[in-house]
Amino acid sequence: MSNLMASMAAAGNALDVYQQALTVVQNNITNSSTPGYASQSLNMVAQPFDVASGLAGGVAAQGLESSRDEYAEEEVYRQLQSLGTYESQSSGLSSIDNLFDVTGTSGIPADLNNLFSSFSAWADSPDSVSAQQTVIADAGNLANDVQSLSASLAQVSGNVESQIGSTVTQINQLASTIQQCNVQELQQGSSDPANDATLHSALDSLSELVDVSVVNQPDGTVSVLMSGGSPLVLGTTQYAISSGPPVAAGGAPPSAQILDSQGNDITSQIQGGNLGGLLDVQNNVLASLVGGGQQVGSLNQFAKALADTVNGILQSGTVSTDSGAAQGAALFTYDSSDPTAAASTFALNANITPAELAPVDAHGDANGNANQLASLASSTSAGGVNGQTFGDFFSGIASYVGQQSSTASTNQQAQQQVVTQTEALRDQASGVSLDDQAVALLGFQKGYEATARLLTTLNDIAETTIDMITE
Repeated sequence: MSNLMASMAAAGNALDVYQQALTVVQNNITNSSTPGYASQSLNMVAQPFDVASGLAGGVAAQGLESSRDEYAEEEVYRQLQSLGTYESQSSGLSSIDNLFDVTGTSGIPADLNNLFSSFSAWADSPDSVSAQQTVIADAGNLANDVQSLSASLAQVSGNVESQIGSTVTQINQLASTIQQCNVQELQQGSSDPANDATLHSALDSLSELVDVSVVNQPDGTVSVLMSGGSPLVLGTTQYAISSGPPVAAGGAPPSAQILDSQGNDITSQIQGGNLGGLLDVQNNVLASLVGGGQQVGSLNQFAKALADTVNGILQSGTVSTDSGAAQGAALFTYDSSDPTAAASTFALNANITPAELAPVDAHGDANGNANQLASLASSTSAGGVNGQTFGDFFSGIASYVGQQSSTASTNQQAQQQVVTQTEALRDQASGVSLDDQAVALLGFQKGYEATARLLTTLNDIAETTIDMITE
């Protein structure tokens, strides 16, 4: 009779185990589309069966087992970091690229062509008031467009700076989520699938924002460090980063700074993720155009060289060939005290009049200066920038921006495919297969039904035995 009762107890325990297994399957199905969720399975262990020793056999549950592959997770993190970099680079560089007309039919390239044409027309008729007025008008258009481009680049810089601040906020929020998951892990003392899903979803999102390394600790928590070793989360402690006060360089847009929890500058340590891409656009690409850090900026070089060259030619000559004729006036002005402010302050001399333009060169040639100015369109003998004509130098600026933007866009598209493939491989290992879960569900249901029938049979036998004893 004792063996019969032990068998009934074993069957009852088996029913409970099968019920747990069915619950796990149902939970897998319910969370099949939950971000970060990994398929779970119930460890089921056969119990020893020995009638002589009173061991009734059966099955016991020994906790949940996750299908998560941490090596696959790390690879996803790595690929997401690269994708985040290219995403922010592509977005920021596209905004810059849109400010340049590579066709040369509008903006500064067109303004340069118009100014050089007006210099040429003036050289043909150095005493023509109409030709002089055209020179001044075209110079004004060029100055306005240089200032406008500088202002637009500054606006892009402001937008990027704002995105950097927003990205830092998101990083800290995700780090807080990870810290809370660590706290919950220690409080529960065992892995919770829901907490695990929240943790890995946050790690995925964080990896796209900044380059991090994730270290799984023996106590079930994770440590998250940025690429330079600065911590974001260690156990139950979060270390918040911040976007520090921008470092201004004269009139140029400020360089962005990232500070660790102790206020140390860690900007140079951040190379990947959205934050790394944004820092590259702000501190490298934009700085190369409008200045920042140790760079004057190519647009400032262009504005200064053009103003100095044109003004130098005009001021070296006279307004006519008459004895005692007045020296020529400067056509352009800019703030010479700040190398990074040349483009933003580049303007037409507000006081110049047509009569103050000097076509006569120092040798008394009636249109010598005007011819020198006209030659600037195709020659560097009278001036230029870094051995290039002004037109070629500015085309190089636009070409540089276009190449950077195109490369970032191409990299983003290619990296998106890599991420998709990497996530697919990870999901094959740890994702929820509804087909597999359906098979498991049917198997556990059949096991439950069979055990229930066995328990019913054992109960009938027990009742019959009891009846026989009482009769």
